[in-house]
Amino acid sequence: MTSRFSFFWGAGVMGSEQIIVGECVAELSKLPDASVDMIFADPPYNLQLGGDLLRPDNSKVDAVDDDWDRFDDFAAYDRFTHAWLTQAR
Repeated sequence: MTSRFSFFWGAGVMGSEQIIVGECVAELSKLPDASVDMIFADPPYNLQLGGDLLRPDNSKVDAVDDDWDRFDDFAAYDRFTHAWLTQAR
C-alpha cells in the first residue's frame, strides 16, 4: 500500500503544541489514549474515476490520480479506512 502522510497539530497533545508528520495510522497509534479532543480528517477518497464527473453547472471535475489516493482494490481501501478510524477512536 502507498504510504499516506498526515500532518497533525495539537494544542496540548502529549504536553506541547507540535506538528507530527508521518504515516497516519502509525502516528495515530503512538498517541496516548484520551490525549486528543478532536480530529479533522481529510482522508484519501479513492476517487479514481473511469469517466468524466460533471458538476451541476456541467464543468468537469479534475479527478484525483495521485499515488496517495490509489488503492489496489476496494478491500485495500476498506482496510486503510478501518485502520485509521480505529486509531482515531
